[in-house]
Amino acid sequence: MRKETIYNEVLSMLNDRIDYKSITLAEVANRCDIGKSTIYEYFKSKDEMLFNSILFYLNKMIKFFVNSFEITSFRISLKKFIKAVAITMKANFWLVYPWTFTDNYADFLAEEDADTISEMLDKSKDIIYKLFCSILKRGEEEDVLYQPDDTHSRFAFNGLISSLAETIDKDYDLSSDEAKMYVEDLCSCIVKQLN
Repeated sequence: MRKETIYNEVLSMLNDRIDYKSITLAEVANRCDIGKSTIYEYFKSKDEMLFNSILFYLNKMIKFFVNSFEITSFRISLKKFIKAVAITMKANFWLVYPWTFTDNYADFLAEEDADTISEMLDKSKDIIYKLFCSILKRGEEEDVLYQPDDTHSRFAFNGLISSLAETIDKDYDLSSDEAKMYVEDLCSCIVKQLN
């Protein structure tokens, strides 16, 4: 359980865009309300702690998008998908925009570790996109969408991600009435783009 607390705190610091050099084992220990020696029970170095924290989160998100997301009706599934992506972006922006990790943190890791994370980030984005396409397929089955092809689907997906990136920040309240209307508007835009 302590290890997961450490992972979550490191990820929170990364999401706050704290500079890599400013993340120290002592600061993480302080934020987790544990001794620095406890961190050394789990990790040999800051690099190992960072690497394992990111892998923990990526595996968790990949499992969610692969195993826990059930497609029901098109409209409900699309709304659920948009909310899930928004939550993911709030938690760790670089999961949806992999290059932000590469630009900000890859240089501080061993090349092999940076490559592993970059590959997993690309994989996670592909998984999220494939889920989006599965939802669009449901829309086609329900006669809401007319045969969306890969080019148009990718355009709609990238538009959705860009729109969320402009709107979602760490303090954005996804349960507000404004957020609910925003999700409805995004759903309508996607349908218009693909018909």
